[in-house]
Amino acid sequence: CADKGLKVSFAELDQTDGRLVQGLFNPLLFKQGVVPVPCTIDLRSFDTIGIITGPNSGGKTRLLQALGLTQLLAQGGLFVPAERARLRVASGMFVSLIDKPRADQKEGRLGSELIRIRRLFETCRSGALVILDELCSGTNPSEGEEIFYLVLTLLRELQPEAFITTHFLEFARRLSDDAEALGLAFLQVELDDHQRPNFGFVSGVAETSLAAQTAARLGVTREELMALVSRNKG
Repeated sequence: CADKGLKVSFAELDQTDGRLVQGLFNPLLFKQGVVPVPCTIDLRSFDTIGIITGPNSGGKTRLLQALGLTQLLAQGGLFVPAERARLRVASGMFVSLIDKPRADQKEGRLGSELIRIRRLFETCRSGALVILDELCSGTNPSEGEEIFYLVLTLLRELQPEAFITTHFLEFARRLSDDAEALGLAFLQVELDDHQRPNFGFVSGVAETSLAAQTAARLGVTREELMALVSRNKG
């Protein structure tokens, strides 16, 4: 890590102050030949819920992985992938990431997620670390937002430390208007001067998911698809 300009450290375990992680990176990216971009997570209190927004492939899921890995390593007394980390000892950890579909899966994507949400509130205790990736993304925004808000309000009652990613940008912006009362903090994927993700994170709610730019990058434009249609028509 040192030759890439990335530092590791022993975490400070503190039950009073909020979470501070400076120079946090995801070491799993090294397996893919990618050099991680470090970022800083600074929450004012332990019961704050972090809402993370930004485009696909911007690093949101990788950030969740890094947060969970850092907690596990810290509580195991091992070096963490950060220049400095101040954490509290979590009473447990609950992680919900997007599943790949399986042929034997009885429920669809939303049903599977709702089962995990139920399991979260069956097992999670105050002081746990909760990590939820793309909460309620398996249904339309209007219905998903209703479930999302229910989860937020119940998490506030339970008072774990939580990080949640979402593409419900309008919903996130409405939540940000009442962030202090709801105990929310907002992080967004940082963009460079060309509106491309640089895999860092800054405060705020993302303005766009960059769907058009992603489509163009992957060759899914009207012109390119029409050319393929014309070619295949012979």
